[in-house]
Amino acid sequence: MNIDFHAHILPGADHGSSSLATSLRQVRLARRARIDVLAATPHFYPEQESLSDFLKRRRETALCLREALPINAPKILVAAETHLCRGMEDIDGLERLCFPGTNVLLLELPHDFSIRAYEQTLDGLQYGKKLDIVLAHIDRYPDATVDFLLALGFRAQINAESFCRFRKRRRSMAWAKELDSVVALGSDIHGCDVGYRDFLKMKERLGKTYEIIMGRTRRLLKL
Repeated sequence: MNIDFHAHILPGADHGSSSLATSLRQVRLARRARIDVLAATPHFYPEQESLSDFLKRRRETALCLREALPINAPKILVAAETHLCRGMEDIDGLERLCFPGTNVLLLELPHDFSIRAYEQTLDGLQYGKKLDIVLAHIDRYPDATVDFLLALGFRAQINAESFCRFRKRRRSMAWAKELDSVVALGSDIHGCDVGYRDFLKMKERLGKTYEIIMGRTRRLLKL
């Protein structure tokens, strides 16, 4: 089973797709890449928007896409890429951002991230709300930050492009092969320019490790 854990495919939900036509093209690209499950993870910025407003927009755009999907489209899972901000542990209903039927939350770190500044919030998410945190695209963060958070029990998702870039490839390959906490891979698709070119290259380069990680994703999402 091929699972894209991180994709911006809902029309108008964020800057990932500006129209239904773009979203349908993204879905066709995923199908050609033999993606079986496609996670729609629109950006949610708690410091900029209420949860209720986001959920309304997500619901409307997901319905718009689903009504237009071809018969042989990948299965669509609707979740979110939630931007970490201080105090978000106090938001009621935050679990509605998780992947369906799970407590798995895809979390994006802010540019100003430091453990000291966000310790209370991370503790509240992990132990207060009992969310299973998966860090989005760990290839974008400093090694020390990734190492620290994974040691605390957080899990990780890696973007496909990092396996295809000279400066990031070695680090991403090492993480994927050595860390059990790497539980997901994603295209992080925005628009259609790159499509699934990097995802297919990643799959080839990882070999058996790709299948191992897909197995972890499947178990994580109870598929």
